Amino acid sequence: MLRTLRAHREIALVLTVFVVLGIFYSVTTPLFEAPDEQWHYAFVQNVATGRGLPIQTTGTLTHLARQEGSQPPLYYVLAAAATFWIDSSDYPGIVWENPHYGFNVPGVVNDNKNLFIHTSLESFPWHGAALAIHLARWLSVLMGALSVLFTYLLTLEIFPDRKYLAASAAALAGFVPQFLFVSSAVSNDSTIVAMSALALWMTVRLFLVEPGWRDMVLLGIATGLAALAKVSGLGLSILGALVLVYVFRKHPKLLVLRLSVFGAVVFAVAGWWYLRNVLLYGEITGTTMMTRIFGARETPLTTMQLLTQLREVWETFWVGFGWGNIRANAALYTALEIFVIASGMGLVLAFVRRRERLHPTLVKALPFFVMAFWIAVAFIELVNWMQITQAPHGRLFFPALPAIAPLAVFGLTQWAPRRFEPWVARGAAVALCGLAIYAPLAIVQPAYAFPPTLTSNDLAAITHRVDIAYEGKMKLLGYAVTPRRVLPGDAVTLTLYWQALATMDTDYSIGIHALDSNGRVIAARDSYPGHGMLPTRLWLAGQMLRDDYWLPIAADALAPDVAQIQVSLYDRATKRDLTAFDPSGQAITPLIGAIKVASATPAQVPHPQSTLNYNFGKNITLIGYDLRATNELDLTLYWQSRALVANDYTVFVHVLDANNASLVAQHDQMPANGTNPTSLWDTHEVVADHYTIALPNQGSGLFNLQIGMYRADTGERLPIMDAQGKVLGDAVIVGSFGVLR
Repeated sequence: MLRTLRAHREIALVLTVFVVLGIFYSVTTPLFEAPDEQWHYAFVQNVATGRGLPIQTTGTLTHLARQEGSQPPLYYVLAAAATFWIDSSDYPGIVWENPHYGFNVPGVVNDNKNLFIHTSLESFPWHGAALAIHLARWLSVLMGALSVLFTYLLTLEIFPDRKYLAASAAALAGFVPQFLFVSSAVSNDSTIVAMSALALWMTVRLFLVEPGWRDMVLLGIATGLAALAKVSGLGLSILGALVLVYVFRKHPKLLVLRLSVFGAVVFAVAGWWYLRNVLLYGEITGTTMMTRIFGARETPLTTMQLLTQLREVWETFWVGFGWGNIRANAALYTALEIFVIASGMGLVLAFVRRRERLHPTLVKALPFFVMAFWIAVAFIELVNWMQITQAPHGRLFFPALPAIAPLAVFGLTQWAPRRFEPWVARGAAVALCGLAIYAPLAIVQPAYAFPPTLTSNDLAAITHRVDIAYEGKMKLLGYAVTPRRVLPGDAVTLTLYWQALATMDTDYSIGIHALDSNGRVIAARDSYPGHGMLPTRLWLAGQMLRDDYWLPIAADALAPDVAQIQVSLYDRATKRDLTAFDPSGQAITPLIGAIKVASATPAQVPHPQSTLNYNFGKNITLIGYDLRATNELDLTLYWQSRALVANDYTVFVHVLDANNASLVAQHDQMPANGTNPTSLWDTHEVVADHYTIALPNQGSGLFNLQIGMYRADTGERLPIMDAQGKVLGDAVIVGSFGVLR
């Protein structure tokens, strides 16, 4: 035993790391946050509780497995055997669905990624259904480990003198982060990969040994188990038969006998399942019944739609956690594209180098052709399934992973001299292992993390306090929004600070709307608090948290404009908004702040009729004005920000008599008639601020124009300085004008 471990120490290390990572993924991912996991587990539970294999019907289902009840039963029977002794009657009540899941949030934004709400019922120590689910997950990890082992043996069969190459190929198969993710979930995906690797190993052996009856039986068992793991595994039986035809092509009688034994074993292992489908549903695979339950496409994909969905397949093959909605940064997918292209070109390079010995090369490459053929079959099966139903999922291509990994590693090593090939192969394996370690820590865990509870010290960090109370249930303490300036079609991140005023027996939803100056909704979000993870029923009285939400702005939003942000709290069942109250107890419309929707067209540089240089406070300069006076004053002030302005200021325009003794006319407003508050100004932005002021009928005369700025909430005026820094007070005469009657 020890001698064997020493001889194969690299694969032993790979398997150990894989199992440790698989278990870590399994305990990191909340229950049912892997594709179809709740239905896969329902299949397991149906068998474990003695109700047998689910029977599908287009009417009311008698089980909870939905379309997954059409899957071949290998994994589910094994999982049921491992969990039948557990009382799992608390399923499915241990979780409830997040009604706001499904909002189109980009893959790198952690916002409502959870399909379910998770509670302490999932916490360790596990019991009931949670315990059964984790045991079923660990069975998936075991199947994933078998995938890695069989990939190693498959590669070693082809390269018996290159254990480093076999171990690296096994590592590449095992350390694909998405494969680890599905291998840590209740799913039959890792089982079909394990059986595919086993069947490919048995198939490739036919080229490398003198096939005997034992080999026929082993091949039949392997391909039969693949067909019993998933319908896509049927293709391996066809592949095995084709290889037998090639190997025994010169011995027709022996071929018939070998094929007969092979076919008999396959039928003995898996035939009963497909015969059951014929008897129950009138079809061999049961997939027609599956699509009737899940939903079939009304029309096939167009070429462009197919290409778009194949891009989805590519990304989710590597990293598409959750239900495919948790992605990595785009740079990672680009790096992986480079890796795959380099591997593919390396395979071409290997054949070019051996072109003078073409026939021996092709003979030795027969296992390569078998693996390439299986990759093509798996791809065709995937595309066909995508044409039938909505299925742009990279995991559906995983049965080809045991064939892809050896080819990828071999191709990559062709770029290095022979003595450096081990370093290249191992380097690729270590790099992918690093990604597999990084992914659950940096991608999975943050997506499902509960928001941190705030302390009283954190309240000082709130930039905009509002203290809006919603019927004594919740209080919106404050908010922040970034960026403050967006183009139509862009998005902002809205941060809300909440406090529970009491314990609640209702799950209230947050309604976020951005309203343009005409009252039109240009952005809307609905969510439970805690980016969908913490419904109000789970809150404790006094609990405070910070909540971040991604808010996309409509592409046809009015621009330039200022949009007001409204935050409501409502009951989904009754559709009733809770009444909002300001700190003084007055009922209000809960408008909390504003964002600037800028035009994509650059603003023209203004040329004021009269230029000025007065500094209002530290960050605002009055650079000039335009003026025309008749029966009314038509005035445009031109402001420029020198830096970001923290507060909103109101401008006052005073028309004084020639001696500045009396106020003739006055107008106060926020800049641009309130559509461009100072807190939304960009650094160095020039703002045109227009006023129309009626002048009293006092005949002809000379008048002075006085300007100032103040905070409406406090009345505090900004100090004004000239270009030399001399303080002029809190109001300044910027010019004079005459009126002729």
